[in-house]
Amino acid sequence: MQYEFTSSDKEKFSLHDCRSTSVELINGRLIFKIPDGIFNIDYSKDWPNTGAAEVEFTIDPMRGVYLNVFVDSDGQTIRKEYSLEELVEKINGSEWELEFAYRYDGYEEVLYKCWIWIDHEPWSYEAELWIGTKNDTVFRWNSPLI
Repeated sequence: MQYEFTSSDKEKFSLHDCRSTSVELINGRLIFKIPDGIFNIDYSKDWPNTGAAEVEFTIDPMRGVYLNVFVDSDGQTIRKEYSLEELVEKINGSEWELEFAYRYDGYEEVLYKCWIWIDHEPWSYEAELWIGTKNDTVFRWNSPLI
């Protein structure tokens, strides 16, 4: 899909409460598709406030991508790790939607606190998405649908 706008200025964007319903893995680039849009400070205070959007990360092959999902089991919280390939398969297979909550930037890495949404009980799981990257995050979006 072609988008009207592109930026790598992470200070202008938030993915908080935005859900990815499909994802692409192309030549070391991880691209989350967000059909309901993202938040851009240049638009209204509504959330999200753009048209359809995507967010791209260039993966550092030495660091990779990890998803930890926290599952309740017999009164304890268990961390289950999923590979990048499993993440892509579950989102693209419509088993999961990935909702971004909070972003933390480190040295050549990005950590997102997330929610994994499913269509049966318990309905959601808390998760952490860790992306090793040396490049800027690229945001692409269309104009708001007003």
